[in-house]
Amino acid sequence: MFDASLQTVSILFAIIGGTAAGVLSFLLWNVLRETPFGTVVALLSLTLSGVTLYHVVLFVGGESVFLDTLRSAMHTIVAIFLWLVIATNEQIQQTVTRR
Repeated sequence: MFDASLQTVSILFAIIGGTAAGVLSFLLWNVLRETPFGTVVALLSLTLSGVTLYHVVLFVGGESVFLDTLRSAMHTIVAIFLWLVIATNEQIQQTVTRR
């Protein structure tokens, strides 16, 4: 299997990388809060946090019902994220064509 030090470094990398991505997406959301992409960026922040949590729990505990539920929730959030991106794009296209 994995060497214990490699597993520890992988977990630390996932936590640090996911935390940095979550903080940066939160800061971006703070700037874009009043724009059409504000909701999309907020959902992206939640998705990044969920992906980080999923990978840490996967490394530590292995497969479980909690991981199956978390994986299903992440796939649902990603689908909603993609739908919001498409809806926001359509909204911007309609705004541009009206002018």
